[in-house]
Amino acid sequence: MSNNKFLSLIASLCSILFPAAPAFCAHPLLSDDTTTQGKGKTQIEMSYQYDSNNDDGIKTEASRPKVQLTYGLLDPLDVILEIPYLFIQQTQAGMTTNNDGIGDVTLSLKWRFYGEKEKGLQFAIKPSVTFPTGDEAKGLGFGREAYGITFISSFEREEWLVSANLGYLYNEYGLQSERDAYRPSVWSASLSGQVEFIEKLWIVGEVGVSSNPSVTSDTPLAFINGGFIYELTKNIDLDIGYKYGLTKPAVDYTISGAVTVRF
Repeated sequence: MSNNKFLSLIASLCSILFPAAPAFCAHPLLSDDTTTQGKGKTQIEMSYQYDSNNDDGIKTEASRPKVQLTYGLLDPLDVILEIPYLFIQQTQAGMTTNNDGIGDVTLSLKWRFYGEKEKGLQFAIKPSVTFPTGDEAKGLGFGREAYGITFISSFEREEWLVSANLGYLYNEYGLQSERDAYRPSVWSASLSGQVEFIEKLWIVGEVGVSSNPSVTSDTPLAFINGGFIYELTKNIDLDIGYKYGLTKPAVDYTISGAVTVRF
């Protein structure tokens, strides 16, 4: 793989792995809310995400099944483990390359330090560390630990929820070529909403933006995202979502879906 093509793959991967809001709440939203599971309770989210991006004749397609495990250490404190697997295909001038493997694993804590569930204004903080479990030489990871923190504010009622996120990610990358091409610091912000449209069916949406990691561009990565969540039972949710890139550096579009189980 040529150096230019490899850097293009990494650029697309940056957009895919670190979107405008590096946190996750009610899938398919990317921005987080202040909701926690409660002490001793567990949530398992099994999701699938397909990304498509065409950048100056280089088409990148990525499929990402992921398992996210959340456990309530205390009523207002969750620990979250995200384990992705990546299938990446890149096509340029009629030539196609394929790579697949486990991606970088992320461990987070979410602490709601103000407010109570369904009782108005709440605040939370979510620090995270991403471990270099993906193969950076194949474009499946970043080669070094990345550290993030997200500040979360939510206003919640029984049938609706609005959240705002402000996030920061620090990533030094493992390869010198990437350290030369990308900024180590990325800022992000997003605003999301969830409304119970009819019984058991929620409409969700968000807008988000982040600074561009590429040293050659100051154009931010911006997106709009929307979808539906259906409460199959009290403890099982099904969802589907569509995300559209609003600026050229952002991934063109993403289709995602998930099954979430709580117990």
